[in-house]
Amino acid sequence: MGLKKQLLRTALVLALLYAAVALLPKLGPQAPGRFEGVAAPPTSRPSSTAAPAPTATLPPGFPSMEFAPPEIEVPEGDPIPIDTKYGLSYTVPGDWRFHRGGVVGWEGDRGSVRFGDVADFGYDYCPEFRDGATKAHTGITGRNGLDVQTAAFELSRSAELIFRDDPSDSVILQYSDPTQFEIDGATAVRYSVSASNLNRDFDCDPEQASFDVVATQGYSNATVAVFMVLSEKHDTSDLSSATIEDIVSSLRRTK
Repeated sequence: MGLKKQLLRTALVLALLYAAVALLPKLGPQAPGRFEGVAAPPTSRPSSTAAPAPTATLPPGFPSMEFAPPEIEVPEGDPIPIDTKYGLSYTVPGDWRFHRGGVVGWEGDRGSVRFGDVADFGYDYCPEFRDGATKAHTGITGRNGLDVQTAAFELSRSAELIFRDDPSDSVILQYSDPTQFEIDGATAVRYSVSASNLNRDFDCDPEQASFDVVATQGYSNATVAVFMVLSEKHDTSDLSSATIEDIVSSLRRTK
């Protein structure tokens, strides 16, 4: 999938202490074609997370919080509501896993990007080849000093970092035009990216993937919040397009 020089890491912050960070094993492959999502228990070998992308300073008096609100407990199998530290919430299906304090990111010679409040789908679907492989995941980050349109555009272009080893490789990325809509009265801008011709190390590695980015107003910690859904494309057991739409449409201001 073109991630040879990039590192995909995840970290889980302990829910009660918030100060102890358990660093998860590297999920981004070191060879072309290998891509993995959020995975692995906190007992795995520690490794560093991707460096955060630089952001401008918050405006004076803008609300901020060190950690996201507490996890919302729901019965097993029920949809999982997720409140983030940016004043936005979203919901994933009940067969996903949510990682309070989790971080997923990519870094390489051309920069880095990191998303928090991570949820994932299809964990460890290919243990015989890639322990901890994940079929899809979501996350959110913040940007200051940018408008919503610019933030959506810039974060959507992180697909180059996520899916490529080299600008001249054979990976094909197709970017949609921006779509504008509203989330609780605030402007939101969405880009969808289709990735194909991805290199594969293992039989279970995908040849295609999608990357959806939505930027909208942030209500704490950043003036713009940017949400993403990344999904591998394998077979009928993959995350459906309808589910991606349901997750995106669940974005809302935290009450």
